[in-house]
Amino acid sequence: MKIAYFDCFSGISGDMALGAFIDLGLKLSDLKRELLKLNIPKFQIKAEKVKRGHISGTKVKISSKKNFRIADLKNAIDIIDKSRIDTPSKKFSKEIFTNLAKAEAAVHNQPLNKVHFHQLGELDTIVDIVGCVLALKLLGIEKVYSSSLTIGTGTVNSCGEVFPLPAPAVLELIKNRTVNINPQITHEVITPTGAAIISTLAQEITASVNMKVLKTGYGAGTHIRPDSPNLLRIIIAVDVNGPARDSITVIETNIDDTLPLNFEILYERLFKAGALDVYTHSVMMKKMRQGVLLNVQAEDGDVQKITDIIFQETSTIGVRLQRVARLKLMRKILNLKTNYGIIVRVKIACLGDKIVNIAPEYEDCKKIAANMALPFKNVYDKVKAQAVCKFAQ
Repeated sequence: MKIAYFDCFSGISGDMALGAFIDLGLKLSDLKRELLKLNIPKFQIKAEKVKRGHISGTKVKISSKKNFRIADLKNAIDIIDKSRIDTPSKKFSKEIFTNLAKAEAAVHNQPLNKVHFHQLGELDTIVDIVGCVLALKLLGIEKVYSSSLTIGTGTVNSCGEVFPLPAPAVLELIKNRTVNINPQITHEVITPTGAAIISTLAQEITASVNMKVLKTGYGAGTHIRPDSPNLLRIIIAVDVNGPARDSITVIETNIDDTLPLNFEILYERLFKAGALDVYTHSVMMKKMRQGVLLNVQAEDGDVQKITDIIFQETSTIGVRLQRVARLKLMRKILNLKTNYGIIVRVKIACLGDKIVNIAPEYEDCKKIAANMALPFKNVYDKVKAQAVCKFAQ
């Protein structure tokens, strides 16, 4: 699996990310061709080699002779939906804009549909965001990781107003991520666009990851820093043999006075909110009360909404949070045209290059069994046997 690792030792912005991708070898002509599928005014995108300290990187400049503004989230989503870019790229681009708007809404205490992008609505914002998503596709990147983030102090002037650094929207976007505070940095090193890109696309590395480095690219920022080069480094790598390592948050609580009926809705809401796994088992609590231990596994970015659901749907008044490391096989979903004439999704689990498990999607097999009035176990076994013959070769 091909990996992109964002090393944000000196911050991140949208143009720095684009510059690093081009520095890695992404052809500017290929990027321009894809970006022309957006229905926006004609623009110029140039890339030039520059020096930041003793390291060279690529600086990207975007310009247009026409005035263009994205007013709000609805406007941004309309532009992306009406474009001719591929569906996955549309999805990720819309997610980045949505997270950007949510951050602004939280900072200004406004409903999402009332948020105006102002300076973030300029043409370079959509080019940076959609361009980074397209770069991942063009370079064949399947997984994105990031380092911790460096932030400074001080203030910035935006639209005639003075804001503290990091910008309030940036802090909202990088919640639950590890940050290194450097008081010597008194200028903006993480822009809202950069924060939205990294928080949406990249998983922070908090445990060791084994990977083989293929290429390294540097994207240059505008500010010249005396203390360190103002660059974003992106490393392209492939995972090496062995399970992947990452970390998640385990949320636990003991419950002794919630009706069993409530747990069905609780499970549904937790999985819909992004829970990786949910399970319960019986425990004996104090005063010999029979209770339930609820265990939920979640990515860091989903912890807040998952704990909110637990408080809303159960009688608990507190939860325990624990970060745990995990090893996991690499997984991918493949579509199999079965002998039943229906496409079934099949999960393939690999240890390095070796397939170690093949499992048809339960819901797909269930639908075949119901529609054809066949025993589920027969359908599942036959689909799995067909998948093994096709994918395990």
